Amino acid sequence: MQTIHLLRYHESGCRRTAVNQVTLPPGGHLPLADHPEERLYYMLDGRGIFSIYDAAPDGDVYEMRQDTSVYLTPRIKHEILNIGDAPLRYIEFLVTGGIAPDGGVTWTAVTQRGATIDRPAIGSGVAVTRVFDEGSNRSHEEGLHLRIRNIWLRRPQKLVNAEVLTIAPGRATQRHTHYDTSETSYVLYGEGHFVWNDHSIPCSAGSVISYPIGVQRQVVNTGRFPLTYVLIAATLDDNEAQNG
Repeated sequence: MQTIHLLRYHESGCRRTAVNQVTLPPGGHLPLADHPEERLYYMLDGRGIFSIYDAAPDGDVYEMRQDTSVYLTPRIKHEILNIGDAPLRYIEFLVTGGIAPDGGVTWTAVTQRGATIDRPAIGSGVAVTRVFDEGSNRSHEEGLHLRIRNIWLRRPQKLVNAEVLTIAPGRATQRHTHYDTSETSYVLYGEGHFVWNDHSIPCSAGSVISYPIGVQRQVVNTGRFPLTYVLIAATLDDNEAQNG
């Protein structure tokens, strides 16, 4: 197994996000384990098996292939196996600050829509998305130049939003700012540049950027083909947002 640290926690916009690129060789196996942070896995190449709660075949088993994502709250056990004849390559987004429920896995909701809960219980959450499958995950447009595909989360804590965005050649996202979340992006394909206030940072496949709160941001496609990237947003604690 090879792990490349693309973004370390202290380099991220909210100091709680890391991004790794992992390559698992044919026949490779990451044994059943849990981790203290929220995790979002995004598959780049190859074919594999992702088993949750228990080792395969007794766990909740999913086939992993290009553009499949898996979201997990902290301390959910899982294993990954490469069952193909080529390397299995994926990105993992790690977000600290969440907690696991007492007593192991529980599906109690963190909050309930339309209800006020004085002391909400922390729940476990798993979400698997076939990101480019229009049948199960329909995309939507923001103008003719921008297409957005949701990445589903379940009972998220600090990792509050995830999506895949595709920008048409010669176009850009709207220049904007966030004051409550940081944003971290990984470019899947295409070329262009990230705007950070008055600076332009060239980007291409494999590039990563992490914006803190209060920074003007924009993604510009300067190439001849679509520019597509994965974006996650992580929330800040109240004191972090006030002091950011």
